[in-house]
Formats: sequence, structure tokens, C-alpha cells
Amino acid sequence: MIPHPVNPATILSATPANTVSHTRPVSAISPVANATQSDTPAFVLGQKYIAQVEARLANGQSAVNVAGKLLHMRLPASVNPGNHLELTLIAQSPRLKFLLHNDATGGGNPATLSSIGKFITQLLSQPAQTTTQAASSTAPLLPAPPTTSAINTQLSGQLQQALTQSGLFYEAHLVQWFNGNRSLQQLRQEPQGRLPAHASVTDTPSSSPVTTQILPLVQQQLQTLETGLIQWRGEIWPGQTMEWDIIEYPPEHPEEETVDTLPRWQTRVRLQLPNLGEITATLMIDPHGIRIKLDTTTDDSMQRLRQAQSVLTTAMHTAGLTVRAMEIQRHDESRIDQSD
Repeated sequence: MIPHPVNPATILSATPANTVSHTRPVSAISPVANATQSDTPAFVLGQKYIAQVEARLANGQSAVNVAGKLLHMRLPASVNPGNHLELTLIAQSPRLKFLLHNDATGGGNPATLSSIGKFITQLLSQPAQTTTQAASSTAPLLPAPPTTSAINTQLSGQLQQALTQSGLFYEAHLVQWFNGNRSLQQLRQEPQGRLPAHASVTDTPSSSPVTTQILPLVQQQLQTLETGLIQWRGEIWPGQTMEWDIIEYPPEHPEEETVDTLPRWQTRVRLQLPNLGEITATLMIDPHGIRIKLDTTTDDSMQRLRQAQSVLTTAMHTAGLTVRAMEIQRHDESRIDQSD
């Protein structure tokens, strides 16, 4: 889909320093630790900025004034204090990352963007989506509602396959294919694998069928990288739609290899069921077990879910899952029953 870059653009990582002040010398500013999303200055993803290099620092980085904020960056050797840079913000977390469009004015050779760099810049410069795009399936996963445990197992496999073949992970699957761990037929099941031979969205008009088909998917990949949120929408059987969200919460101290510092996962499923109405099931998964929250819109469905709560807990324990807590609520009413 996207050709290998010949002259890749320079990507700059930045950490915030103290706010730029014209009354204080730059040399008085001390380097700070890596930025997190909470202490990162407010910048707009995809926005272009004209930055000025204020000073070279003793640690090899440079103090750069970007929109009134002083950031620390590791710049090319040709960049000197007083030079101006044209930057585009391409990532906000875990630290700021900028795309360097050209070397500093007044010295050095201009940096050139590869086709992939230009394509990503074009995507980022488009107006932000009001809602996060989601992977989807055009056909129901099952021909009819499941009636046996075997069909339930089949549904879980179909959901996994739908997400795997959504195209979100195509580049990772290419690496697996290169290493012999994935077949070419599997690659061709994904949207990128069904493109015409030698097609490239970077070299085709924005109105072409190839671009129309792949552009939303690439935007979705960028959104997933930025937010860490994976979304899927589709029919699990005819007439029964489902919304499925998955997000990972990374450990606070990844350098510590303990159970308590392993990442946590949250998955949320939304269904409009014929007898129970609208149901939202949220599962928080960590190494200690699963916490379940069931949210409904009617008192009747809430009571029916509570009556079947022990059946669900037993079934999950039988499957080898530890249910640490289950909460069933309607609006602000809630009840938590501890299982451990």
C-alpha cells in the first residue's frame, strides 16, 4: 500500500522545559525528565509550527521555542542557535514527536520528505474526526443466533478473526509473513491485501477507488496509535449489531517486572438485545482476575441479570477465569458482589 521510503523525514522527540521567558536567559533552564501526557504542553496533532532554536545544551540536546513553549530536542548537527525550523506534530504521547520538514534556515541542506512522509503529513493536516473511526464487518459473523456452547465458541473465534483481518495490524502481519509465521493467503484476507497489484495511495488521486477505500483505514491506524483504543462495529448475526472497544492501560512503572506492574486491559461491549434491551458490558482484566460491570436501561432487565449473576460467575470460573467483582446497575443504582 505504501512504498518503502527512500529519504525518510527526520522525526524529533521533545520534552517540555520551563515556559519561555524573554527576561530570563536560556542557560538558566535545566533539563527535565521525559514528558508524560499530563505534563505535556497543549499542542494540536497535525498542526505545523515555526520553531526557533534558542541554545545548544550540555547534554547534546537543544532548547527550541515552539509556540511559546521551550522544548528540549536532539537536532541535526547542522542546526545552530537562531535558526528556524518548520515542524509538524505527529504524536502527543508518551512524548511529543515532531516531523522536521526542512533543516534550519541559514545553513545545511534541506531535508526532503519521502512519499510516506508527505502522505502522513497530508492525513494529519486534514480536519480532526469528531468521533473515532472503528473497524467494521460488512457481513454477519454467524448465520443465526447461537443455540449451543459450540456455536458460542465459534462466535468468539469469528470475533477474533474479524479484528485480526480488519487491516489495523497489516504491517505487523507483513513482518510475520516475512518471518514465515503467516501465509500470503491470510494477508490477502485484509483490506490492504485485496488492493490491485502495485497500487499506492501516495501516488493516486484522492478520488480514486484505492484511496477512497484505504484512506479511512490509514486514518484509523493513526488514531489507534495515538489513543491506544481499538474499536469494532458490526453484526454478530443478522439483525444483531455489536459495538466492541478494547484499550490497554500500560503499567505505571514498566521497568519493574512484577504482577502488579503488568498492563491492564479494558474491553467494553454494547448490545441492543430483543428481551433485555440495551446492555453495556465492561470487563477490566488484570493479572489478578476480571472485574465485570453490566449496565442496563430498565429495571426489569437489571433484575433478570442479577438473577442470572451466579450462573455467569460459575461459567467463567469453569472456563478458568477468576471473577473478582461483578457490578450490575441501572443508571446511578449499583451493587457490587465480591467473588474473591
